[in-house]
Amino acid sequence: MGILKLTYFWYYMKNDAFIYASKIYYLQYSSLPKMERKWVVLFEGEKPGPADDFSLDFVDIIEVLGEIPVYKRMVFDRLVRNIKMHENYKHFENIKDITPPEKVPFSLQSYFILLGIDDEGLKYGLLMILLEDRVVLGGIWPEALAEAIKSDPKILDGLIYAFMERPSNWKEVIIVYA
Repeated sequence: MGILKLTYFWYYMKNDAFIYASKIYYLQYSSLPKMERKWVVLFEGEKPGPADDFSLDFVDIIEVLGEIPVYKRMVFDRLVRNIKMHENYKHFENIKDITPPEKVPFSLQSYFILLGIDDEGLKYGLLMILLEDRVVLGGIWPEALAEAIKSDPKILDGLIYAFMERPSNWKEVIIVYA
């Protein structure tokens, strides 16, 4: 038995943009099936070498939505803008390796991880692939967030919008790249 964190989002339109509020519920679970398709991201630890390296497992977006969302490059550009304009947005190089659930034609330098801690202390992560004029979503972390998005895909739109347009909602947002 474990704890499942479900995030519920409410949406309303304001100036043609999604605004959201969230409420978190913790539920006991015993028989929820684990999502199997994972992207394993290996990060460099504090010291060079493998001794203190660590990894995060991102649930493959295909398992969550059944398709791969592709966004305009504007998503990445707005995140970069936020790094320049807001102290709570940072970036650094720390991805050592990525193991996808199946072979993909992207170099390690194409990937970036968007990690955020909101005002409630909850953690969110998106594994993304930067192409010439698009951004592709590959995975979601933690698994509880992937489950919530699977049950209500609009949560993903609200999350990406919040990363881009609501810097005050976040204690910290970090873009990690290879």
